[in-house]
Formats: sequence, structure tokens, C-alpha cells
Amino acid sequence: MRSDDPEDSPVALADDSHDVRPRRAVWPAIVAVALSASVFTVMQGLTYPLLAVLLDRGGVSEGLNGLNAAMMPLGMLLAAPAASPLVRRLGAYRVAVVSLVTVAGCLLAIGAVRHPLPWLPLRLAIGFFLACIFVTTDTWINELAPERLRGRILGLYSALLSVGFAVGPALLTLVGTRGWAPFLLGACCPIAALLPLMLTRGSLPSRGRQEEGMRLRAFLPLAPLLLLCVGAAAFADQGAMSLLPLYALREGLSEDGANLALVTMISGSIALMYPIGWLADRISRPVMLAACALLTAVCAALLPVGVHSPGAFGALVFVWGGAYYAIYTLSLVILGERFYGPALVAGSAAFGALWGVGGMIGPPVIGTSMRLLGPGGFPLTFTLIFLAVAVTLGAAAARSRPRPSSDHLC
Repeated sequence: MRSDDPEDSPVALADDSHDVRPRRAVWPAIVAVALSASVFTVMQGLTYPLLAVLLDRGGVSEGLNGLNAAMMPLGMLLAAPAASPLVRRLGAYRVAVVSLVTVAGCLLAIGAVRHPLPWLPLRLAIGFFLACIFVTTDTWINELAPERLRGRILGLYSALLSVGFAVGPALLTLVGTRGWAPFLLGACCPIAALLPLMLTRGSLPSRGRQEEGMRLRAFLPLAPLLLLCVGAAAFADQGAMSLLPLYALREGLSEDGANLALVTMISGSIALMYPIGWLADRISRPVMLAACALLTAVCAALLPVGVHSPGAFGALVFVWGGAYYAIYTLSLVILGERFYGPALVAGSAAFGALWGVGGMIGPPVIGTSMRLLGPGGFPLTFTLIFLAVAVTLGAAAARSRPRPSSDHLC
């Protein structure tokens, strides 16, 4: 087992001795958790464009529209300090069930009300319980994954989340945005996500009520660089999803070309996760993390060079999407490698909080850069941020290299 630096406490560190489930019982539970999370993300992918279209159709002011959009990230932030106590008091399974049912109910309530003001608390609640769902599924998948396969399992898990998120908008094009159909379809997703968990409940880790919990603020100093990586990955994800098409249009691409660039980037975040996870099971994970940050910076720096060549631009955004999304995946892998039990729950909650912060900061920062510097502000912002992340990770790895018992970063 690799040791952490400098937090080598038995409360925080994980090893295979804490997994008492028979190996054969682990695999159905792993499949169930991954399937449940991916089905749930279909609802996310459907909900974002659905509500945006309805708000625009209703002539809602830009201020109220922006406030509505901010409610879900705010709910995720509010959930971060509450998730660990909830898991401790109710147990992870009950938290997941209550959260899935509540999200379905909130979405149906939005469909019934159809007015932007009551949507505010409903979207806040969706964000809160959405975060609770991912705290439980991220914790479960990490506790279930055998150490020697952790990178590959988390790579597939992350890829499935991206697939689910991409399927949502595609389904919306089939059912449309009018009437009850999109809301009923969206509400069916979290309910359907319950089924795999119910079928494998006995095989799921039962961390929770029997253990003393760890508060969010107690975890924060244990892995600052991992949290930095999660925030940077969220910054990139939300910024690129929002503004890559605009960058492509400003550089002279057609609307079809701009949309194709976004699809290609998402495809990279799906296709490259398993290969990167496979590598993470064979070489140093901290080195992989630093390499992905550097690759993200390099690809961003090359965007202005390749944007006018369809083949080169497609290859760049494909690799770029995989590289920045892998930063989150590898951070999750390292989290599960080092922490278990209450510390792992608190770490998953902290990841959710940093994802919310990074996601809220990314689009306005990149948008401001493009307003001040033109289209070139888009790649420049990514290049500078991820170059700084890569240098920070590389320096941390270099400091730990003389210590043969530790190749960890945080």
C-alpha cells in the first residue's frame, strides 16, 4: 500500500484489509452503482436544456434566468457539509433512496408549477439531493473497487456518467419540450436508478450509522492538491461546455462545426477514460495526474493553431476533453486509494463542493477573458490555469520523490 504524505493516520488511509466482502459479491454491486449513477445522469442531461428552453420561451429576464441557473450549483455547495452527517445518521443506502425519490418529486413539481419563482427552491433542492446522490455513489464505487483495478473501474464509471449526460439532450429532441412528456421522462430516471441499488442492497458497503463521522472542514487540509484538481476540472468542464461552441463560431466555424466540436470533446471524455484508468493501474497515479494537467494546457495552447483545420481541431478537442476530464477521474481514484470510511465520505462531499465552486467560476471567468481579449482569451485562460496546476503537481511530486515510501501528492 502506498502511504499518504503527510497524513499517515489509520483513520484516513485505505487498504484492502478494510474490504471484508467476498470478491464475487463485489462485481454485481459495482455494476449496480455504475448503472444507477449513469441512469440518473440522463435526467441531468435532459433537465439543463429543458429548463433553459422553458425559461427563454417564457420571456424571463436575464437576471431571473441566471438566478435560476445558479440554484443547482448552490444546492450542491450547501449539501457538502451536510452529506457526511446525513450518511452517518441515516446510512448511505437510505440517503441515496431518499435523494433519488426527492429529485424525481421536485422535477414533477417544476412541471406542475411552470413559473420561474417557485422553481428557485425546487432547483436548489435538486442540487442538494443531486450532490448527496453522487457522494453515496462515488463513495460506494471507491469502496467496492479492488485496488489493482481501481483506475479501470473508476475510468468506466466516469465514462458511463458522461454517456448518461450526453443521452439526456438526445432524448429531449425525441420527446420535445412541451407538455408533461419531458418531465415524466426525467422523473423516471431517478426512479429507475433505484432498481439496481435495491437488487444489490446486501452487497453495498454499509458505512454510516455505526461509525464516527468526519466533518467536511476536517477533511479539507488532508488533500488540498486533490481538491485543487477537482476545482480545475470543473472549471474546464463547465467553461468548455458553455463556451467552446462560441469560441469556434468566433474563429469562423459554422454552427454545425461548432456543435461538432462540442460533441467531439464529449466523445473524448468518454472514450479515453478507460485507457487512462488502465495506465493509472500500472504507473504512478500522481504522475498521471500531473501529465493530464500538462496535456490539457498543451492542447488548449494549440487550439488557435488547429482551429482552421477540421482534422487537427477535432483531434485536439478530442484529446483535450479526455485530458481535463481525466483529472477528475484520477483525483477520485487517488481519493479511494488513500481514504476509507467516514474520511472517504467526507472526501466525496468535498469533491462535490469543489466541483460546484469550479463550475460556477469557470464560465464567467472565461467569458470575461474572451470579452477582453477576443477569441484568444478562451485557450489562453485554459493554458495558464492548467499549466499552473501541472507545475504545482510536478513540484509536489518532486518533493516527495526522495521518500521511497511515498509517491503521493497531497
